[in-house]
Amino acid sequence: MKPSLIALCLVAGAVCLTSCGEKSIPEMAAKHNLDIGTAFASEIYSPEGQERLKEFSSVIVCENSMKWANLRPNAKFWNWGDVDKALEFAENNKINLKWHTLFWHNQNSPFLMGMKTKEQAAERMEEHITTIMERYKGRIKYYDVVNEMFEEDGSFRKTLWYNLMGEDYIAHALKTARKADPQAKLYLNEYNNESKGYAKADAMYNLVKKYVESGVPVDGVGMQLHLATDLPFDKEAIRENVRRYGELGIDISFSEIDVRIPDTKADDPAEIKKQEDIYLALLDIALTEKNVKSFIVWGLGDGQSWIPGTFPGYGHGCIYDSNMNKKPVYDAIKAYLKKAK
Repeated sequence: MKPSLIALCLVAGAVCLTSCGEKSIPEMAAKHNLDIGTAFASEIYSPEGQERLKEFSSVIVCENSMKWANLRPNAKFWNWGDVDKALEFAENNKINLKWHTLFWHNQNSPFLMGMKTKEQAAERMEEHITTIMERYKGRIKYYDVVNEMFEEDGSFRKTLWYNLMGEDYIAHALKTARKADPQAKLYLNEYNNESKGYAKADAMYNLVKKYVESGVPVDGVGMQLHLATDLPFDKEAIRENVRRYGELGIDISFSEIDVRIPDTKADDPAEIKKQEDIYLALLDIALTEKNVKSFIVWGLGDGQSWIPGTFPGYGHGCIYDSNMNKKPVYDAIKAYLKKAK
């Protein structure tokens, strides 16, 4: 073999050892039976956005296109195009697509306001669930069946479904969903429900416990985890909450994680370190509590994040910046997964 060819082979071998041996974030998370990923909006339509989704995600979530106002703006029209495109991308890249959400108090279609009776609401609910879940049967693994059903004091939120059907609307949705696709994992999703001892968290636990004991089909609970560097964070209260669900045989999704930073401290190394610490504390729970099945960041990059519009004066909560560059928290997550046993 000529010397130049030998040198070329040695270089190629070195490159392979460096790059071929480097496991991706989804591959490292999979070793712990954990799906990891992000929500997305228009990023699914750009090559750069798709590359970012692939490098971080084994599960992805549509931010808005599965909600009533976008999916079904009127009684006769179903906008399947955005969902089908997302599912095609996911399947082509061996990524799970999570359905978010079948029922929520926001982003509802105006025609729903015409419902007047419990019977009408139940019929519309059954039609919605069955149409969606039979269409995607066997292709979508996780469903947020009902989203944000509690007030902060633990009482039921007075949604249009609650007002017509009472609290039984949740059980009715779960039973209908199980019938439509028996293999799908059915979740109830909520924010501020992560810490044991907080009214909303305890209300969710008590509802799920009642369902388990009475045979209402529920597989998991989503803890959204919209957090901030300048708010209290109690890792052990979250772990205790996760564990009591584990005792019921209930899975947990860390379903909408972001850790916002005040704009005035966006470049403060101490705040950036706090953000990393919170993300890694959640990741540690997800890796060590076996009933945590997914770790999902809400939004791919800061440029399209919901945070500034909802929490004025805050932002910077995602793993990519507004130019879709990896942030320190991305590298911290990757390093933590790499060393995890």
